[in-house]
Amino acid sequence: MIDEHNRHWWILAGTCVGLFLLMLDSTIVTLALPSIQKDLDSADQQLQWMLNAYLLALAVLVVTAGRLGDMFGRRTIFLAGMALFGLGSVVSATAPSSDALIAGRVLQGVGAASIIVLSLALTSNAFPPAQRARALGIWSGISALALAIGPLVGGLLIDSIGWRFIFWINLPLVLLGMLITRAAAPDDRDPTGGTRIDWPGLATFSVGVTALILPLVQGRQWGWDSPTTIGLLVASVALLAAFWVIEHRVENPIVEFPLFRSGPYFGACASAFTLLTCYWVVMFTQPQYLQNVLGYSPVETGLLILPLTAPMIVISPLAGGLMRRVGARALMTFGMALTLGSMLLFTRIDAHSAYAALLPAFLLFGIALGFVYAPMSTAAMTALSPQKAGIAAGVLAMDRMTAGAVGLAAYGALFAGLQNRRMDELLSAPPEIEVAHDRGELDGLLAGSEQARRMLGELPASVAAEIEQVVREVFSYAMARASWLLVAVAALGLALTWAFVRDDASTQREPERVDPDPAGAAVPHHHWHRWRLHL
Repeated sequence: MIDEHNRHWWILAGTCVGLFLLMLDSTIVTLALPSIQKDLDSADQQLQWMLNAYLLALAVLVVTAGRLGDMFGRRTIFLAGMALFGLGSVVSATAPSSDALIAGRVLQGVGAASIIVLSLALTSNAFPPAQRARALGIWSGISALALAIGPLVGGLLIDSIGWRFIFWINLPLVLLGMLITRAAAPDDRDPTGGTRIDWPGLATFSVGVTALILPLVQGRQWGWDSPTTIGLLVASVALLAAFWVIEHRVENPIVEFPLFRSGPYFGACASAFTLLTCYWVVMFTQPQYLQNVLGYSPVETGLLILPLTAPMIVISPLAGGLMRRVGARALMTFGMALTLGSMLLFTRIDAHSAYAALLPAFLLFGIALGFVYAPMSTAAMTALSPQKAGIAAGVLAMDRMTAGAVGLAAYGALFAGLQNRRMDELLSAPPEIEVAHDRGELDGLLAGSEQARRMLGELPASVAAEIEQVVREVFSYAMARASWLLVAVAALGLALTWAFVRDDASTQREPERVDPDPAGAAVPHHHWHRWRLHL
């Protein structure tokens, strides 16, 4: 079935299975968080770590995975990542506690680091320049399809079988992707990539980002003015500064900062960071809001959240053509403007909002994802030489995952502070609640934790009902006010996209020529120029 005429399409198929797996998992897990919290009696911080641990492992290792692929073979490291992701899925599916589930998510993140960066690198190198933009458009379209169907599939699985099955379903996809890629892909490498790993850079970046995220997530529990919180924040600044210095001095850095001299590449990274910050926060908060505040079931939530992802199915396949017609700058700037509008709408949500108030925000953001996500990947990868595919894809993926981890932690810190302040204002510490244990139990009330249920059972019915309403209002208030952070992030992304993405850099092309399609049809292809913007 596999020959030299169709091998590149089989490579695309195998890598797209891995990408589909990651995108499907990301949406399903966020939808399952309320059910996981009820079943494992997870604290709010543990719930956040179920996403942050995954994103942090991805962000820390994704560039190293790209470097390992360049050094030892991209197919080899891709297959190892698939195997690790499968192992992490088994650990998560069988987890008896929140901490065990977080450990499984770390394993998944380690495996996902290799999958996400090397699926892009293998795809980019499998196709000649004339077909590369088309292949990357398909790659992005598969991502869009998984994101679109993820909420519906997740809702059905969670409601009918249980949240553990969302991890078991990964295993057949892992096996399929490994079989196809093993049979079709060559184990290509970057001969200019060297044979050393930048261990000092990896250490300073890993510890520095962890030292930044840890106090943001745990600061509410530790105290924002505690020596631990302040010490970790100071250490993170020092370590990340050391990382920047190291990367400019070592022979084979994990981040080649000269990559950012490419205008399309820098603009794509800026768009990716801001867009994905908004995406991960919205996907973390909205399933909880729909289920815990508005009272929808997981299946209903999966259907209602589809407007966040479904538009990508329609828009992503058209993105390449739209890029050629109106330019990357106009297309991506328009998408970032829609993101800004969506985030503004999220600031108006309260405990009494109907779904009709959420729908415009969901639709705007879903359309924005379609207009920005595919063009940013294409602009980034076509801006650089194929020999740098591994490191370039790694830096872009690190940018996206770091955005999710840091953005979610920063949003969570702001959310927790607003939640505390609003809770104090509304409750005014009445005697019944003062006796009713601590604030942590109130925080678990929306998720239906066992401690919260026991607490309510000890109170008069009228007081219990009042507390339930107060907690819903507090969650909605904190979510809406914290969304102003996302407004600022989206505005920054809009400005950077407009400033650094250049149409003459990313959309110039030679006259069309016709090459034979593997299936026998004649199709037009384009050559994308590479342009360097000297900063």
